[in-house]
Formats: sequence, structure tokens, C-alpha cells
Amino acid sequence: MEIMQPDVPLRTAQNWKSADLQFQKEVARRLNKLKSDVAERPIHFLAIAFVAGFASNTIPAMILFRVIVRLVSWLSGPALLVMGAIKVSELFSSSQRNGLTVLKQP
Repeated sequence: MEIMQPDVPLRTAQNWKSADLQFQKEVARRLNKLKSDVAERPIHFLAIAFVAGFASNTIPAMILFRVIVRLVSWLSGPALLVMGAIKVSELFSSSQRNGLTVLKQP
């Protein structure tokens, strides 16, 4: 059984250069916007930096990492269960719409 590969046009060097130039312009634009925002509201950004520094110095990184890992592991089980239920319901609803008696893999 052959696996068909999609037709992906190869980018030329000029396309890469133009994409790189667009990326550099976008980065420069966003940096200038950030600089102007900081100039407009320096107290706001100073407060954000202070809170971030305070949190990083008072709460050890290992505790944060453990909390994140426990939260992800606690939520991954129900998420996988819901995704499986959705796939099973899609499988049965598509077979009923087509009127098939034997389930076929898509």
C-alpha cells in the first residue's frame, strides 16, 4: 500500500529571505510597541516585574514544577476519557448516517 505525499512546493532562497525579512519587521514592530507601552505606563510594568521577581524568589521553582505536573496529570485522565467518548460517538453516528451494518475504518 502506497502512502501518498502531498505536493509541497520547494521554497526558493528568495522566498526564505522575504519570509525572514517579514519576520524581522514583525519582531521590530512588536518590540517598538512594547517600548511605547512601557513608556506610557511605567508603573504598571514596574509592578508586573516586581510581582514576578517576588514570586520567583519566594516560591521555589521545584514546588511550581510539582504543582504543574500534578495538575496536568490530574486533568489528563478525564481529558483522554472525553476524547475517547467523542471518537466512539463519531464512529457510531457516521455508521448510522451511511446506513452501514459493518463498521469501516475511515
